[in-house]
Amino acid sequence: MKKIFLLSLFLVSFNRGFSQDTNKKIYFLADTINTSKENQLLRIESINAFEDLFLFYCRCAPPYKNYVTFSCITKKGEKKREIVSLKPNFKFISFKELMDIANQYNRYFDETYDLYIVEVLPGKRYQTSKVKYVPYSPPIIDSKSIKNK
Repeated sequence: MKKIFLLSLFLVSFNRGFSQDTNKKIYFLADTINTSKENQLLRIESINAFEDLFLFYCRCAPPYKNYVTFSCITKKGEKKREIVSLKPNFKFISFKELMDIANQYNRYFDETYDLYIVEVLPGKRYQTSKVKYVPYSPPIIDSKSIKNK
């Protein structure tokens, strides 16, 4: 009986260890409102009603061909991102720190970190978005060269 109790206790603690969120949460403050156009490091685009792109003007992640990009997709039925009037009290990382992490983890970024981008909106309002890393996709070559004899 004692063995069964110890085994069940071990399995419960083992399961809890794996079910916890293991990603480290990091926050980046995206202020495109108070930064002049020539000094902005980021462009925020709405692709459609459900997806926003956060495009950083830095080719800092392998293979160093495209800008570092993050995406926020709101699935149908999910609640919209909340807009608040007070700046969230997060410890924000710098642009350099974010690019260093993107370079180091590249395709494994989302398996290691949960990135939240806090966007500064007009009227001293803020919107926080949980984003996913968009890795570089090489072009698809679906043609073949034919040599004439």
